Amino acid sequence: MTHRDLMRLANGYAESKVLLVANELGLFTAIGEGGKRADSLATACRASREGMDLLLKALAGLGLVRLKAGRYWNTTLGLKYLDGRSPTAMTNLLWLLNHHWSDWTGMARAVRLGRSGWASVTKTAVFRRRFALAMHERSYVLAPLTLARIRLPSGATRLLDVGGGSGAYSIALAQRHPEIRVLLVDQSVEVARRRITKAGLADRVAVRQGDVLTAPLDSGFDLVLLSNLVHDFNEAENRRLLRRVHDALRPGGKITIVEYFLNPAGTLPAEAAVFSLLMYAFTPTGRSYAWNDVEAWLGAAGFGRFRRRLVTDSIGTLEAVRL
Repeated sequence: MTHRDLMRLANGYAESKVLLVANELGLFTAIGEGGKRADSLATACRASREGMDLLLKALAGLGLVRLKAGRYWNTTLGLKYLDGRSPTAMTNLLWLLNHHWSDWTGMARAVRLGRSGWASVTKTAVFRRRFALAMHERSYVLAPLTLARIRLPSGATRLLDVGGGSGAYSIALAQRHPEIRVLLVDQSVEVARRRITKAGLADRVAVRQGDVLTAPLDSGFDLVLLSNLVHDFNEAENRRLLRRVHDALRPGGKITIVEYFLNPAGTLPAEAAVFSLLMYAFTPTGRSYAWNDVEAWLGAAGFGRFRRRLVTDSIGTLEAVRL
């Protein structure tokens, strides 16, 4: 790493915040498909004229909007992901990343004094709804890549999605495999129920609200999916969860875990190591884990025949079979 790289890293938050503030103000949605002047955007976003002018110029410098003849236009990328009217808008995901700003701001204190646990706001219905929507928006790119790496057992008809959030993976799997029925279990199911109904799958994808560590999971499933859930818990909680999953599967059934997996040293991929630090500040017990750690827990719970697959450079799927 050079001095320039170091300074770029140290100052990276500034460019990130330009994007997150613009999303918070609804600026990309206010621009829409037509070109808008700074004064009209200031009015639409209830912002000061000077502040909006400077924000727009910073966005233009970063290539997030285009300036032409005194008007600001969304880029193709902006129309697809930043305009709230787009079916693939990521406005809730950016909202969540902006929420995490407070976690990072308080990180030095957390490292010194220890975890503070879930913030009180995260327990509200409004937060949980927006969090589920953020996870749904995260799935736009990740879901197709992940599904391509999930192998259903031969003749599979029953699937359990533990901590299924918005229902993105349950819906996608049900659409891809019309022979299966899915049970989704999560602490908040409002968004999932609505999206399942919208997809016309209410007769094949059921939802059950409850704590994934205590709610009834039923039994006899062919496949259990744990997507972005293991990082919420500590080792003891995850061992308990995997034993529950083992009991929910039929003999020979599979578990697929989708996660940020680390190397044995816990340092790479860097994105997973950084995410682990965020979980330290954001959750009471969570963090990222190494492939071999999770495989050891699976083995102790009665699983074997592990199969690792990469989804991205930082995210992978770990498959195992109930022996």
